[in-house]
Amino acid sequence: MRRTARFLGVLLLAAVFVGSAAGATRLQRHAVPGQGVSLAVPGFWVVVDSKLPQEFVDRLSRENPRLAPFIRSLQTPNGPTKFIALDPAVREGFATNVNVVVAPVPSSMTFPAYRLALTAEIQSLVPGQRVAQKVVTINGARAVRLRYRLRLQLGRAFTVQTLQYAFLRRGRSVVVTYTTLPGLVSRYARTFARSAATIRFSAP
Repeated sequence: MRRTARFLGVLLLAAVFVGSAAGATRLQRHAVPGQGVSLAVPGFWVVVDSKLPQEFVDRLSRENPRLAPFIRSLQTPNGPTKFIALDPAVREGFATNVNVVVAPVPSSMTFPAYRLALTAEIQSLVPGQRVAQKVVTINGARAVRLRYRLRLQLGRAFTVQTLQYAFLRRGRSVVVTYTTLPGLVSRYARTFARSAATIRFSAP
């Protein structure tokens, strides 16, 4: 269990690294390739997924140098990050984003054990800070919702506010992470809530 907890915690942390917000912005739905999950994000956000040709990803990085550190998280072959959508309006050097990380977990894992492992591991990463967590249901799929603040290195040091929805899906963990700077939480709150409400699985 401890090994599984640490693995899940690393995945959650990895998801954070992939880190106009007007609430009325029209959302556009995107399918995460090969994962049976889709979600909608603001139509003007830059979207990159694991099925795009490497040449395209490289060109996108060159054309959007401020987004390049975030886009590169998809350049690891067979890596767990499958999808990233970024607000192109980079503020204070950080691109507010949503990403989807998928990884295998033991098929015998129960949802209560999954919830406990995730919460315990995240708590160990942010000692002294309360990790807010709650079980929620989105379009019929049960998830652990976690909120916490994290200090990370991404070229430079950032403190980010994280909102995560972690789903246990038949031997795999699917984590949808929304990340922004603490000072921008109110600006993006509605956008994140609207996007999260669109998370949908095509199969159990």
